[in-house]
Amino acid sequence: MSGHIGYKLTHDSGFAPNPFHGYLTLATCKPAVRRARQRGEWVAGFASKELVDRSSRDGIDLPFQGLIYLARVEEVMPLHDYFHDPRFRSKQPKEGRGTLVERCGDNIYYREPSGRHYLQLRNEHHPPGETDHDTGGRNALVASEFYYFGRNAFMPEGGWRLLLGHDLSSGRTFGCQPSFVEKVLKHLAQLGIKPGIHGMPSGFGADVEGQKTQVDVCKPRGGACKAPPTAPARRPSRC
Repeated sequence: MSGHIGYKLTHDSGFAPNPFHGYLTLATCKPAVRRARQRGEWVAGFASKELVDRSSRDGIDLPFQGLIYLARVEEVMPLHDYFHDPRFRSKQPKEGRGTLVERCGDNIYYREPSGRHYLQLRNEHHPPGETDHDTGGRNALVASEFYYFGRNAFMPEGGWRLLLGHDLSSGRTFGCQPSFVEKVLKHLAQLGIKPGIHGMPSGFGADVEGQKTQVDVCKPRGGACKAPPTAPARRPSRC
């Protein structure tokens, strides 16, 4: 797979992708996507029916095929380089403590001393049994130019057919034509929607308070994002 890519998310927990601390990163799940991406390509994540149903049980209404995020790949980094890069130290999760944002970090894989195998930091989202699946993607994708909508998943008025001239693919993972990115970016600009975070993850649950304040401080390459530490973390079962 090469070029712009889209896929349907089954979980939106702030873990994959992780839109916090100034960068949107994809360092777990979707190994085939992470292996094949190149700088300058765009990745788009949409709400699957499974995610819509899961969010509905949590009291959050997501549109089917709503845009969860759109990000331009700025860097493609081996996972062990991602782990040791000081820019992404804040994305190493604090299991069982701190805010939801601090606990959903995706920077969890590092090399053992021999360098032959990856080890995993304890975290609330993936058990050690997911290590081979995650590290099979080899890379972390890093984006500083991104739109993350989360629970406020974006759906153009009239649906994708009206905006794009065709329906969104029914596939789980699919290639996107260059015109897709051009049309979506133009449409977002016309609506005055700028890059950054425009909603908390649906996996944070419906009872997360102070969402507007959280969104205001979550900008690309911006300051820290905060969420109440008392809200329970959701445990995705698998990507």
